[in-house]
Amino acid sequence: MRGKRHGKFGNMERKILITGATGFVGKTLIPYLYNNGIEDIALLVRNEDKAYRLFGDINLTIISLQKESWKDEVKKFNAEVVIHLAAFFSTKYDYATAVELVNSNLLFTTELLVALQDTDCKYFVNTGTFTEFLYGDGKYFPANLYSATKTAERSIIQYFTNLSGIKWINIILYSPYGRKNDYKKVIDYMADAMNAKAQVAFSKGEQILDFIHVDDIADFYLNLLKKIDLLNEPFEEFHLGTGEGHSIREVAQIMEDVFGKKINANWGGLPYRKFDIMHAIAPVKKNMDVLGWMAKIDIRRGMEIFRADIIQT
Repeated sequence: MRGKRHGKFGNMERKILITGATGFVGKTLIPYLYNNGIEDIALLVRNEDKAYRLFGDINLTIISLQKESWKDEVKKFNAEVVIHLAAFFSTKYDYATAVELVNSNLLFTTELLVALQDTDCKYFVNTGTFTEFLYGDGKYFPANLYSATKTAERSIIQYFTNLSGIKWINIILYSPYGRKNDYKKVIDYMADAMNAKAQVAFSKGEQILDFIHVDDIADFYLNLLKKIDLLNEPFEEFHLGTGEGHSIREVAQIMEDVFGKKINANWGGLPYRKFDIMHAIAPVKKNMDVLGWMAKIDIRRGMEIFRADIIQT
């Protein structure tokens, strides 16, 4: 562990515990929060060495899940706000993947909530996914086993927050992008296809999705933390996107313009999956009405940042 400094926001001092800090969103979020005055942060991570490589120049508390004492260390840190980003993502549903999805997304979440009992935690900020709603109508219909575990997670969180009086804030995350991602999604595969000698098969690319830049995601969480005491209900849910949709083919065209390269794609070479989401745009009015926040980075600017990041790495 490292020394602690108090992070002030909302005219109060807060201690923040964040899971999944070494993942795609966390790598941007942690320094962004710290550089904007939220400094009393603990990270609960699986890979302690990776956390130190990423955040070694930031004064943080790092708790390793590889240590049997992690639950005691969580209690000792005694966070007032927990941001739960950690999750295992896969669209597969073979036995090994299913076990990992349940262990990471359900068992670990349960263990964390048990560890938070009898602490000063006031807010549990969970991360869900737009793929919980296949038809974009607000009704649960999981697009894959991953999204099914995220929906199943809701009942577990509801039980523990009801038990303890912790307020539960659920963030439905739409399609994140913006920097190099170890766990590739369609934008990453399109970037790779620019340098491919053989054509890379994609679907027809007609899916209209809400692509949100990771810098905007970080800014949303900062804004949420600053205004968290305005949330009086025991449960709040926000859909984190831009409120604008772009088809994958449209994004591909913007990417080609920004990168100055053609994507070597065979559009239609892959059939749509049974539960491909064809239309998902975040309903963002509540973000503005309650938090006074909206995304600032449009898809072209986001692609410019993405290109610069790829060149640097």
